[in-house]
Amino acid sequence: MINSDQTTHSARSVGHGGWVVSWLPGRTITTEQAVAAIQLAEAVAGLTVLAAMLGLPPCEAVGKVMLDFRPLDAQAVPAPRSLGGGI
Repeated sequence: MINSDQTTHSARSVGHGGWVVSWLPGRTITTEQAVAAIQLAEAVAGLTVLAAMLGLPPCEAVGKVMLDFRPLDAQAVPAPRSLGGGI
């Protein structure tokens, strides 16, 4: 099990290197992806607090930031990867 200490989300091993994450039902992903999924859930928890401080819903706050998002170091942001497993 991979448990978040900041959210109720978790990931559980389903054998053969596959993992299922609580917020990605029906998908089987790798260990690396499961860790990333839990880290993302924890990042969203932090974003929720920050968005509330601005009086915005989290999705709206993230959307506004993403409209003009350019990382300072393009190498710091990996290209999106497809999640394994079926949907």
